[in-house]
Amino acid sequence: MMPKSLLGRMILILVGGLIFGQMLSAEIQIREREKSLSKIIWTQAAQGISAYVRLLDETPQADRKRAAALLSGAPLFVSVEGNFSGEPMRGEDVSSLEKLLHEHLGTRPIKLFSSLEKVPFYWPQHASFSLQTTLKDGQPVVFMYNRGVGHFLPRRLMINLLVLFVAILVLSLFAVHWVTRPLNLLAKAADELGKNIHSPPLPEKGSTEMRRAARAFNTMQARLLEYLAARARIHAAMSHDLKTPITRLTLRAEMLEDPDLKAKFIKDLEEMDSMVTISLDLMRGMSNGEAVQTVDITALLESIQEDQMETGKEVEIRKFGNIRYSGKPQALKRAIVNLVENAIKYGKKATLCAEEVEGGLLLSVTDEGPGIPEDKLDLVTEPFYRLESSRSRETGGSGLGLAIAKAIAEIHGGTLKLSNRPEGGLEAAIFLPKKGL
Repeated sequence: MMPKSLLGRMILILVGGLIFGQMLSAEIQIREREKSLSKIIWTQAAQGISAYVRLLDETPQADRKRAAALLSGAPLFVSVEGNFSGEPMRGEDVSSLEKLLHEHLGTRPIKLFSSLEKVPFYWPQHASFSLQTTLKDGQPVVFMYNRGVGHFLPRRLMINLLVLFVAILVLSLFAVHWVTRPLNLLAKAADELGKNIHSPPLPEKGSTEMRRAARAFNTMQARLLEYLAARARIHAAMSHDLKTPITRLTLRAEMLEDPDLKAKFIKDLEEMDSMVTISLDLMRGMSNGEAVQTVDITALLESIQEDQMETGKEVEIRKFGNIRYSGKPQALKRAIVNLVENAIKYGKKATLCAEEVEGGLLLSVTDEGPGIPEDKLDLVTEPFYRLESSRSRETGGSGLGLAIAKAIAEIHGGTLKLSNRPEGGLEAAIFLPKKGL
C-alpha cells in the first residue's frame, strides 16, 4: 500500500500528518468549547432555578401547582407534586454544577439526577438534568432542565479547519515537488548517460546537496569519457599492432615449400586474424560513437536478407508494414547479422520478423535448429562462452556474436532474450523501446 516513489511517500506522510494534526486540533478546540459552553449553560440554569425558587417561596402553597405550570417552559420545567426518583447525576460536571446552585440557592438541600447525554457527533447535544430542592416551608420542588447546546462540530470551526488544511496541503505539495524535482533530473541524466555518454553535463545549481550531487555526476561523466577515449586509442593500437604481424606472417607462410605445412600456417593465421577482428567488433559494439538516425527497419532487414542469399544462405522475412526506429543503423545491422548468422549456422534457416509492440519495437530471429539447453540460455550471451567445448571455430564459433548483439541492444536501452520454441528451434528477440535513444 505504500507508494513506491519518493514524491508519493512524502505526500502520504505530509497528508497523514496534516489530517492527524487537524483532528487533534479540532478535538482540543471542541473540548475547550464544551467546557466554556457548559459553564455558561449551568450558570444560566442556576440563575433561572434560583429565581423560580424565590418566586415559589412567596406564592401561597395552594397556588404553587398552578404557578409551577405557568412557569414551566423550555428549557426549564417545574413541578411541586411529590419527590423525584431517578438515577443520581454523575460525571465531572456535577461538582461545578452543585457549586453554582449552592451559590444561588444557599444552604437548601440539593439532589441532582440524570446527566449530560452522549449522542453521535452529527446530532445536537443536550444539557439535561433534574434537580430536587425544598422551598422555605419545606415543600419539595423539582426542576427539569433540558437545553440543546449546539452541534458537536461547529460549522465555523469546520470551515476554519478545512481552509487551513487545504492551504497547508497545497503548500506541502508544492514544497515536495520542488524538493524532489532535482532528484528526477538526476535520475533522467543518469539514464541518458547510459545511452549517450556525450550528453550535456548537469547544471550545478540548486540546494547545496543538489550542487554536490551534480558536481559528482559531472566528474563521473568526465572520467568515463576519458576512459572511453583511452580505450579507443588502445583498440586502434591493437588493430595495428596485431594485424600487421599477422599479415607479415601470412606473407611468409605463402613462401613455405611444404604444401601441408603451408596450409596449416595459413589456416591458423586466418583464425587469429578473425579472432582479432571479432574482438574489436565487440569493443566497437559496446561504444557510443555512431550517430543516431531514423532507420527504415524493413529496408534494413531486406538488405541483410539480400546479402545472405547472395552467399547461398536461406533467409525469410515476415513483414508487418513499414517500420521506422531512431537508432544507430550500423550497430543494429551488426546485431541482426550476428543473430542471422548464428541461426543459419545452427538451424540451417533464419526467419526475420519485425513488429511494433506496446512500448517499442520487437526484432526476432528464429531458426529450425536443436535449440539451447534451458540452463545455458543466459550464459551463451556472455563474451567467449561457447556450448561446444573444443574451441574450434568450425564447430563452436568465436563465442562473441550473441555478446555483441546483446551489447548493441543494451546501448539502445533494450534487451536480448533467447528462448526455445515449442515447435523446435531457437528464437532470439531484441526489444527496443520507443525512446531508447
